[in-house]
Amino acid sequence: MKNALLVLPVLALAACSDNKYSEYDSIFYWCQRIETSDEHLVYECPGDDEWAKNIKQVQPTGKFKEPGNLDLLKLYAETGNVFVEIAFNDAGVCKEDFTIRTMVAEPKKTTNWAVIGCI
Repeated sequence: MKNALLVLPVLALAACSDNKYSEYDSIFYWCQRIETSDEHLVYECPGDDEWAKNIKQVQPTGKFKEPGNLDLLKLYAETGNVFVEIAFNDAGVCKEDFTIRTMVAEPKKTTNWAVIGCI
């Protein structure tokens, strides 16, 4: 019962969020969306949970599709968090028409620094 009460505020926030993106927000319900555009959504997630610790061990396979208005180096410097991009109109990689790109290394133009994944 105690755990159910902890989930209620999350559900209430999801219900109040932009319905256009609610399905994506539900994927990263424990994270905060920090950028919204027609090209992507970017989430700031706590870096101390098991998922974050595991993803940081994966070899980068790409980059964020759209850097948007974010200072990627500043985000990378926030070592207590993990940043995730849901890139829209990214067909051909996943069965969905979007990809999930997680920053795991320092963003550089010449090397991969994000893990590209699917649901």
